[in-house]
Formats: sequence, C-alpha cells, structure tokens
Amino acid sequence: MARGILRAAVSRVCLVLVLSLAAHAYGDPGKDLFDKQCSGCHTVGGGDSGGPDLKGVTDRRSEEWLESIIIEPDKLAATDPARKELIKKYGYEMPKLGIGHDDAIKIITWLRGGGGGAQTGSPPADEHPEVVVTPALVAKGKAFFTGQKPLANGGAPCIACHRISTPGITGGNLAVSNLSASYQKMGEKGMRGALKALKFPTMKKIYENRPLTDDEVTSLIALYKDAALTKSTPSASFFPAYGAGTFVVFLVGLTLYKRRTR
Repeated sequence: MARGILRAAVSRVCLVLVLSLAAHAYGDPGKDLFDKQCSGCHTVGGGDSGGPDLKGVTDRRSEEWLESIIIEPDKLAATDPARKELIKKYGYEMPKLGIGHDDAIKIITWLRGGGGGAQTGSPPADEHPEVVVTPALVAKGKAFFTGQKPLANGGAPCIACHRISTPGITGGNLAVSNLSASYQKMGEKGMRGALKALKFPTMKKIYENRPLTDDEVTSLIALYKDAALTKSTPSASFFPAYGAGTFVVFLVGLTLYKRRTR
C-alpha cells in the first residue's frame, strides 16, 4: 500500500512538472516583455499610438538599430535620420526603459516571428471607446490636473511638471511639454497609452506603485482633448478685439501726427 501511495505521489509530481514545462514552452517571453514594457505606446497592427505601429518593423529596420533604440535610445546618433523623423513626428524621444540586451533580443525575435513581421488581418479593436468631451468631465480633469482633487493612488498632480493651454489653469513647468500640444501629436489612443504606462523616466519615478485609475485617465484625456480642440480653433472674440485695438492705435497715431504738423 505504501508503495502505491508513493507511486501516486511521484506520478502527481511528474504531471505537475510536465504541465509547468508545457506552459513555459507555450509562453513567449518576448511577447510578455512587449506587453509589459512597450504596449503602452506601441501596437503591432493596431495603428500608430504614442509611438509608431511596430507591424513589419523588423523588415524596415536592422536588428542592430532595433537593439540600440530599445536598450539605449538616448545613445542613438543625433544625426540618425530615422530617430530625427520619429522625434519630429511624435514630439518626444523614446524613454530609456532599462531593458537589457538579452530581453531586447527576445522582443525583437517575437516581433520578427509573428509579433511584428509582415502580417495580415484586421487590427485589434480598441478596448476603450472614444472619450466624449463634456463640461463635467473637463472640470473633473482640471481638478485632477491642478491637484484640487487628489489622485486616488497618491501620485503628484500634472501641474507639478506640465502646463496646458486652457482657460482657468495657469502655472506648470515651462521646461516640460505642454500637454495640449502633446495631445495634438499623440492623439487620444497615444495619450491613453502614455498615461497608463507612465514609462517616461521622471514619471516612472513619481508614479511608481501609484498608477492612474481609468476614471482619472479618462478625465485627463477629456481635458487635453478639449484644450487641443480649443487651441486649434480661433477664438470668436479675437478678431473683433484685434480690430478695435488696431483702430485705437490708429487714432492715437493720427492725433500725435497732427500735433507734430501744427
């Protein structure tokens, strides 16, 4: 009987080991790394987001170049034309994420083997519906941005580092990006990815273990979206005010001219 119990126990252990090895074999460490480190700003076949769509990237770029931009994007030559083009298009340099050589190779291998090689099929559907801007949602976004309403997990308010071009908000660090301009470059999907991933070096330190909630992300996106739309639409009162100001300046100039000619 003892032998039977021992045999059953050994068989059970062997089964667990086999299942564990099978799970590991079927898992893809490259995909896991991509999902964790890259998916906040990139898609594979889903279109541009905070960064470019990486579908087919291994056909367009050399492995050496891909290694460089994944491991040390800040060390890429300043004159590298592809790097300059990406910064111009997306408005910022890819942050250094602390990915080592071995992990970079795993990501590239996954991209080449199906994640990012030439693919067919429809892009995956966006799981988040487009944010509908409402006065209430914008007001909530302003409260989160300025710190009037604290973030749920204790992160710092956006205004501590960023500015935004919208009525009712002044201040912000002029040396850091204007988020209404960033929204115009990144779009809603890209901004959502950036806010959820928080991979930029300074943000990573500030918000480590303090992620934004979905409600906070949606409210902030509504604010940035509204600010970007307002910025791109000339104010209705601008031209009348400009005309009145020009008329006043003209009258003052004419009066001074008449006095000098008398």
